[in-house]
Amino acid sequence: MRRAFVLVSLLLPLPAAAQDREAGGRLAVRWCMACHVVEADQRMASDSAPSFQVIAARARTTAGSLDRYLSRGHTLMPDFMLSSQERDALIDYILSLR
Repeated sequence: MRRAFVLVSLLLPLPAAAQDREAGGRLAVRWCMACHVVEADQRMASDSAPSFQVIAARARTTAGSLDRYLSRGHTLMPDFMLSSQERDALIDYILSLR
């Protein structure tokens, strides 16, 4: 009985993580797609902005580094205010592209 409980409890966080990723993907399309390639089938973006897949693949890219970057104002990016929950969802989406 305990073993079944442990297995079920390990599966519970997965839907929340998937929902965060999906929400992050929607945010990326809404706020980031004009400059960054955020989806595999996207054809146009700015030449000067790296794709989310490139950002995710960088060795120095971590959840913490993305959070710090997205938490401050940017000279090259529009200053939009994301809640911490939105920021976390966007970070989950970016990191899922590894």
